[in-house]
Amino acid sequence: MNDLHSTTIIDCQGRTTHTLTLLVDGTVRITWAAGTTAIVEPRTGTVLTPGRVVPAELISAAKAL
Repeated sequence: MNDLHSTTIIDCQGRTTHTLTLLVDGTVRITWAAGTTAIVEPRTGTVLTPGRVVPAELISAAKAL
């Protein structure tokens, strides 16, 4: 098992826009509906995936997870 907890973010029409998954190493994997992913260090808000820009609201959601 690689993850501890997952949650989804939905838009106002009920569609999933992102899935956030807390991984066993304490990082959070963010998966966009289109399938792209980024790994975030929630304690510092650092995006660990090179070249990936993560909006501040998703960083906040990762910190809350």
